[in-house]
Amino acid sequence: MMTLEEVHEYGTDLEQWLRMRVHPIAVKMLKSEEEVPEGAVIPTRDWGHKYALCQSFARSQRDGLTIAMFKGDMWCFEPVVGLGLAEPIQYFLEGHHRYPDSVRDLRAAAEWCRSMPHLERGLYKGIMSAPISTCDFMPDVIVMHVNGMMTSQLLIVKNWIDGKDLYAQLSGHAACIYAVVPPLLKRECTVAIPCKGDRRLAFAQDDEILFSLIPEMLPDFVAGARFLQEHGWGIPMIQEYKEEYDLKPAYAKLGEMLGMDLKKSPPRSQKYQRY
Repeated sequence: MMTLEEVHEYGTDLEQWLRMRVHPIAVKMLKSEEEVPEGAVIPTRDWGHKYALCQSFARSQRDGLTIAMFKGDMWCFEPVVGLGLAEPIQYFLEGHHRYPDSVRDLRAAAEWCRSMPHLERGLYKGIMSAPISTCDFMPDVIVMHVNGMMTSQLLIVKNWIDGKDLYAQLSGHAACIYAVVPPLLKRECTVAIPCKGDRRLAFAQDDEILFSLIPEMLPDFVAGARFLQEHGWGIPMIQEYKEEYDLKPAYAKLGEMLGMDLKKSPPRSQKYQRY
């Protein structure tokens, strides 16, 4: 089992390799308020107001804060349902908070609500987040806001580890739930899409996506990142317009085995029309 010091070290390595704009955050599910470390913020207790979960995540990844949220601290109800902090009521399951704003009928709204990932009801009382490099608790899941290039690199590392692609349940809603619940349930990394609230209230950028992994994956992800960097697959990635570019030997061999003609064309002069 990893130590907290190793979690900090691996998380910092991953953050630096990806050249992230905000900190990856460590997320822990809480069974009681006694698990909250000294110095952590509980919004209603310390700030005198409630918060959306996406906002507390944003404060952790941008401001370096440790924030614990319980049902009484939540301003948005979806994480209350998705994290199992309360039983879903029939009005929710019928989709009334989605219709008519973002779906065309109640049938579609109910379908989304009943499909939303969720943890076991009553198992947890709250959730806590902090930057992975400074958290003073062992995380259950690690959540990162990354851009497309970073996502590609993380997926390549995942392939380097076990050759397996990701199969994710994607939605334009409830990003906090889709980033936290599936990896906890499946013990697997996943991707999620920032929702309207994450963008409007927590400053997620237009080019960002959420990537989540469980802590025991950190050593392999860091090892994969180092390997890729040493073998020309890292960041920054070289970009070029080049016809018949040099193929890696394994690519060329496989192409030839498939009957492809991979001999480079002889050079010839080209005339370009200027406008």
